[in-house]
Amino acid sequence: MSDKMRAIPFAELLTTSLHDFREKKELYHVPVADSVPDLGITMAGRPLSCPVGPAAGPHTQLAQNLIAGFGAGARVFELKTVQILYGEQLGIQKPCIWTGDEAYNIEWSTELTIEGARDEYIRAYIILHLLAREFGLDDKFQFHASVGYNLEGIQSPTVDGFLNAMRDASGTDAWKEGIDWTLSHLDLFEHVDADFVRSIDPCVTQFVTLSTMHGCPADEIERIASYLLTEKGFHTYIKCNPTLVGYERVKTLLEDLGYGYISFDTTHFDHDLKLDDAIAMLGRLREKAAACGREFGVKLTNTFPVQIRRGELAGDAMYMSGKPLFPLAINVARILSEAFDGELPISFSGGIDLHNITDVVACGIAPVTVATLLLKAGGYKNLTRLAKAMPESVPSKVDVAKLTALCDALVADDYYHKKADRPRPARPESFPEACYKCRNCVDVCPNRANYPIPELKMAIHIDAYCNECGNCACLCPIGIIPYKDKFTLFSCEEDFNDSTNDGFLGREKYRWHGQVGTDFALLPEELRRAIDVVLG
Repeated sequence: MSDKMRAIPFAELLTTSLHDFREKKELYHVPVADSVPDLGITMAGRPLSCPVGPAAGPHTQLAQNLIAGFGAGARVFELKTVQILYGEQLGIQKPCIWTGDEAYNIEWSTELTIEGARDEYIRAYIILHLLAREFGLDDKFQFHASVGYNLEGIQSPTVDGFLNAMRDASGTDAWKEGIDWTLSHLDLFEHVDADFVRSIDPCVTQFVTLSTMHGCPADEIERIASYLLTEKGFHTYIKCNPTLVGYERVKTLLEDLGYGYISFDTTHFDHDLKLDDAIAMLGRLREKAAACGREFGVKLTNTFPVQIRRGELAGDAMYMSGKPLFPLAINVARILSEAFDGELPISFSGGIDLHNITDVVACGIAPVTVATLLLKAGGYKNLTRLAKAMPESVPSKVDVAKLTALCDALVADDYYHKKADRPRPARPESFPEACYKCRNCVDVCPNRANYPIPELKMAIHIDAYCNECGNCACLCPIGIIPYKDKFTLFSCEEDFNDSTNDGFLGREKYRWHGQVGTDFALLPEELRRAIDVVLG
């Protein structure tokens, strides 16, 4: 099969969302949250009701990801990082995600072109405003851009154009298409009129997170952040690495918590930003941001680079996230908060889950975002649970004493100790009956590429949405590889020919047991019915 993702047109995104909300109160197979708490936050000059959402990663790459997350209760969206490289240039081997008790990945920035990523974000931004208006949903959401990885790349015409479009999308074809199409189809709405459509602010975001490579020199990081603050005028947060905790402390924490098998050496600690340099740099940038009227803070943390020793993924190195990252990331938060007496704003994404979100936000750390939790059972539905776990308010600054107490209690908390990974079952020769009673592959797919058909007790795979991340295979309780084994819908001849999956290209042709045919009457009845359901 192909790992090339294909964008869903604006009209299809919107009409599908309207239909599914009205008929099932779902958005891309994710139940819509009944309500979202409003903590009354203002960030980057805009209101933000509930400071929780998907982190920059697999859940913020495509428009349907963002729509699904919004339905589940997310109100802050960290858009997947944009840089000058994309697609095959990134050299990402597939599968690129492994999920167990902890998670690992070998991906990094968006696999789309810069223009493709820009258009996905703009389409989703417009649609979220329309859905909120039509269905009376909370509309205090924010998109946060993410760019990398060096000053030369960020100043390139393509990345610069992306940043300009995020600040004012009105000149882009994607914006014009979305607004014009909506204005010509107002009959689809009950509560959206032309005045509202024209009133949607074309400023997608004025907030950017700077992501740099491990080993990026302090002066380069400072130059980039200064450029984003002063010349581009963006509210700017710098993503920091867990290596700021120091090699010995990281090693001790992971060993004490039962993760001593995770292999890493001093390489990244030797070359990454040092704590003293970081504190000095952050102090200067805080002053610079204040002088130009922009907000400045840190994003904690990046994933943790480790060595591949057990064959989880291809290659020699991968990035660890999830539960064992939390002790590292929260200790970075403690160290920096002590250095700045709680005055340094922190956005947090290192291993947040239901066990810790309330305590973290109560310390004055927000927004909080997640990726690994959404890869696990429940998928996007975990956002609904996180939103419900929010405290009633967020302190105006970090409570250093409370944060220190949280860090000190970690090792004694059994929750953070390693739990045995469930053995991966052997791949069966055929689909067992239990497969039809399980929605795991539907729930855990970041891209919504597994389409449930409840009336037929089955799910099919949508090739155009899939980038072969491999997460659905990690979470399958019966051992199949859903993105390879499920009957697959193809959107074009190229993808059909590039794949060995059994599936169908519209009503033109199909592949069944490896044989291509055009007489659909020869297919089993349940597959013919599935095709009818999907194609209408």
